[in-house]
Amino acid sequence: MEVIEGKTYLKVPHESSFVKFQHPPFRGTYGSVAEAIDKEGLKRPNSAETASLVYDAFKNPRGKHESKIIKILKDAWFWEFNGNLYLPKSNEEVSNGVILENNPEFANGKLVMDKSSLIKRLHEDDSNVKFVPFGFKTGEQTSRELGKNPYVVARYGKEGTEKIAEISGKFKINPYLWSFDSVDEEKVRMSALLRYWGLGGRLGVDGYDWVDGDIGRSFGVCPQKK
Repeated sequence: MEVIEGKTYLKVPHESSFVKFQHPPFRGTYGSVAEAIDKEGLKRPNSAETASLVYDAFKNPRGKHESKIIKILKDAWFWEFNGNLYLPKSNEEVSNGVILENNPEFANGKLVMDKSSLIKRLHEDDSNVKFVPFGFKTGEQTSRELGKNPYVVARYGKEGTEKIAEISGKFKINPYLWSFDSVDEEKVRMSALLRYWGLGGRLGVDGYDWVDGDIGRSFGVCPQKK
């Protein structure tokens, strides 16, 4: 991890390039953190970028900034700005699964995910929108299973999924995916990465809850210069 002094930035390898996070992190509810990042002129980090940040921190866990990142994961929640739109089974072409969107819109502190526009973007092969049918494994699973889980791959991408799987192996207990196996009505949910405290600690990948309260953190991402 390269630290750029002055206004502190954390430069982290990400996919074929790097991503630069502004330090310190923003703290608050999912919606309030999103608004604070936007106000600062930064970009909200998606799941793949968050995976790169945490993965890089574990490479030097005693480092000044790295240790604080790991502490956030263990003591709080990392907000990931990927939205989850869960769809019930129906006669429609896209149903009985979850649509994931990178950096969805917000209104009044809540995610806004319009099914019609998202389905249109799916048909246009928009790389920021993915669909995963139900049938993927939820709940406790091995790190290997997590690394091949279709939902996790859609949310984190290939490289990000490999990083999440490796991170999960650093905890005492198998990782846990919080998601739905099916729904009876449309549900919009946030994404978060956390340590689940049960049985001594495990990595939790959350696309299930909508938890309000001052438990979340996120580092804003500096937009890449063109």
